[in-house]
Amino acid sequence: MNIGERAWQLLPELTACESITQSMGEGKVARYVHSLLADNAYFEANPDQLHLLPLAAPNSPAVVAALVRGKGNKTVILLSHHDVVGIEDYGVYKNLAFKAEELTQALRSNPQILPQAAQADLLSGEWLFGRGTMDMLYGLAIHIALIEKMAANPEELSGNLLLLTVPDEENNSLGMRHAISLLRQLQLEYGLDFTAALNSESHGIVDEGHVVQTGTDGKILPLIYCFGKETHAGTVYSGLNAHLLLAEVTRRLELNPDFFDSAAGEVSFPPTLLLGGDLKQRYNVSTPTVAWGFFNVFTLAASPKVMMHKLQVLCEEAMVAALDKHRQSVKAWEETAGKSLNVVEWQPQVWTFAELWEQAYAAHGEELVKNIDSLTKRLQECDTDLQRLTLEIIHETHRHCPNREPKIVIALAPPYYPHIRNRRETEKELHVMQAVGELQAYAESLGVDLKHEEFYLGISDSSYVMLQDAGEVAEVIEHNCPTWGSAYHLPLEDLSMIDAPAVTMGAFGRDIHKFTERIHVPFAKDILPKLLERLIESLLDK
Repeated sequence: MNIGERAWQLLPELTACESITQSMGEGKVARYVHSLLADNAYFEANPDQLHLLPLAAPNSPAVVAALVRGKGNKTVILLSHHDVVGIEDYGVYKNLAFKAEELTQALRSNPQILPQAAQADLLSGEWLFGRGTMDMLYGLAIHIALIEKMAANPEELSGNLLLLTVPDEENNSLGMRHAISLLRQLQLEYGLDFTAALNSESHGIVDEGHVVQTGTDGKILPLIYCFGKETHAGTVYSGLNAHLLLAEVTRRLELNPDFFDSAAGEVSFPPTLLLGGDLKQRYNVSTPTVAWGFFNVFTLAASPKVMMHKLQVLCEEAMVAALDKHRQSVKAWEETAGKSLNVVEWQPQVWTFAELWEQAYAAHGEELVKNIDSLTKRLQECDTDLQRLTLEIIHETHRHCPNREPKIVIALAPPYYPHIRNRRETEKELHVMQAVGELQAYAESLGVDLKHEEFYLGISDSSYVMLQDAGEVAEVIEHNCPTWGSAYHLPLEDLSMIDAPAVTMGAFGRDIHKFTERIHVPFAKDILPKLLERLIESLLDK
């Protein structure tokens, strides 16, 4: 049985675990993979090279690592995530979402419910539908098949292979962030030199055609905290609605082309508001004092420092516009009513969280630290998510701030994803590019036009296999991320030592995170195994 056939055999076993992110299935699939490898003769003989790392989180998620040692210290990490997104969008087919063959058969009886492109793929007979087929349980399946094959004859391996599969990629990357320390531990214990981290995420997310990618986009999640002045709606001009501030920010930041980040011919997608609201607990006739929004901002080359500066400039413009709108409305009312109002004139204030903390700490010292620690512990015990926790810490910090005038505060919430680009500067990076060139030539001999792209666009755990511009990342992210070091952990020092250039090469699929998610069977079973084996061979070639 070749690795393509073995991976196809494994796929339904993996999907049957129903490993929806932050569910019991996430822990189930990790333990299934671990038990499968534990029964392998190689790992029975080398149990210290197989690891199950349970995480302190609900539903018992776990990281699995399996090291097959050949000759020398050159090592390729086979990286995957084993969680998948939810299945509510499958509607009446929800019970078949994790039974890919049955779902595909059922859809053939009712193809009209599918969009036209998905219908055509279904009727071609070359596509398998189902949750996890594309994103990314087939990638895990083929990595297991590769490890099993190499474990059967490790003496023929001109290097080492390290399978690493993690939970929570679809949420906060809890698994990969904890796996960093495990990678560092293995690196030190066995003297491993990480040549590359091969992530077999599927392609076909953005463009048609087959691609191999040598980087990944990054992401920051700015939390824009807007503090206004509460007032009764009947005396609206004596206050400042925080939603006006947030609306002006949103109007400027949502889909803003000025926030496209470009590098090496690639362009990131613009920012978008992911979650927003205010802190009013119930309806009354008072205006909200606080409004907030979490904005997704992708990066390819721009540093956190650059992006924070751009956000500050935008928020200053937004606050000036909001205050101007307030003044214009007051003036219009006075002209219409024939009366004058005694209205406070506010000055625009835009602070980073670091600046807010400095002000609050200067006023309250260690009392502030104790209050924040207590709040963090209490909210963590209630399983408050990292984003809400970030908001509550900012609000509590601002409560201790002596400056109570309207302002906008910019903070960075988890998760943070560093971008990675192959800069062709180090020996490792150059070696990866050589291996990619050889892979493209080999693909052509198989009749496959394999394009090279600088980035995987869509966020992946490949962000955590090396760290570029480490000093600046630490300076900006640590000081402006309220949960850093308490509820949110990202071991930057270990990450910088792993230093594994990223490569992404996986199956071909369509409609990621949709009920029409599907994988192209001929490429997955017949072509991808050959490409991955050749790529690994090139990456381990000295």
